[in-house]
Amino acid sequence: MIRIVSRAHLAALEQVIKSAHAHIEDVQDTAAEAASCHTHSVQRLSVALAAARAEADRHQADAGIVRELLEHTEDQLAAERATVAEQAEQIKALRADLAVMAGAVVLLRYGRLDSVHPDEATAKDYARSLGCPAVGWGPASGPASEVPWRVSSLLRFVVQHAVADGGAR
Repeated sequence: MIRIVSRAHLAALEQVIKSAHAHIEDVQDTAAEAASCHTHSVQRLSVALAAARAEADRHQADAGIVRELLEHTEDQLAAERATVAEQAEQIKALRADLAVMAGAVVLLRYGRLDSVHPDEATAKDYARSLGCPAVGWGPASGPASEVPWRVSSLLRFVVQHAVADGGAR
């Protein structure tokens, strides 16, 4: 089949072709620009991802250090609590000893320490076992060095001797 094309029709077809080529070039330019933007976006996102991963790694390392410090601190706290509990038991025992010693007395023989007793009755019983008479335990006059037997509070005895020694221990 043969077709006869007129010049006007040929010119119109050439114009459509030129227009199509121009449109193709515009679409290709727009596609290239979009691809370039997409490539730049991917590059920026890749850099941001790498930075975020590096930051996360630093935070992980910091968290590891903090965990170690926390474990060490918890160990120290447990040790300190054990020490405090032990000291509380010692204080309790010392308070019990102090309560017992609060009523303690000393038995003096001519002003010198002979023995320590939990109470005055026990001290006098002990003195009687050594030959001291059962009577005559009233307040003594004169210096302690001239009184054969005397009972004194342990606390007063310790304080008097500490003062006499100038507070030396």
